[in-house]
Amino acid sequence: MSKLEKLRVEIDLIDKSISELINKRYSLADQIIKVKGNKFPFDPMRENNLLKKVIDYGLDPLIVERIWRQIISSNLARQKKMKIGILDNDKYTIAAYETYFGPYYENFFYSQKVDLFNSLDQKKIDIGFIDKMESFEEQNFNDLVCVADYPLTGTFYNKKFSILINKRN
Repeated sequence: MSKLEKLRVEIDLIDKSISELINKRYSLADQIIKVKGNKFPFDPMRENNLLKKVIDYGLDPLIVERIWRQIISSNLARQKKMKIGILDNDKYTIAAYETYFGPYYENFFYSQKVDLFNSLDQKKIDIGFIDKMESFEEQNFNDLVCVADYPLTGTFYNKKFSILINKRN
């Protein structure tokens, strides 16, 4: 067996181990779902703390956010099929949304931020995803709060994004 083949076999074994660990993580997440009951599953503070911890293990922050966000989002979707509103103002917002939440939820696209804010305020959607430059403080939506920014470190195509919820959830 050549050196290249040996290295590929070793990588295959690592990939198998990673797959087994992800499945174990899903199993633990299923147990957490039972403990939480009907509680709103989205906990960005917990997610951010988890991501920071994983980054501290020595992995590149970009890789951590890309990979762990998908793992977290797929687990969240198993708890609740959330409705997420996206302020669809450019391709970068859509790309950032996909990176953060993945393909696991029911998406609602808005061209006007006031329409997204109204839907969130009226609880027609669970979460709003907007370009951070799109302010919502000047609006009269007292129950809407920014609970997280994406990415955690740096920017995504030179932008930051905000994740909004209705604090009455």
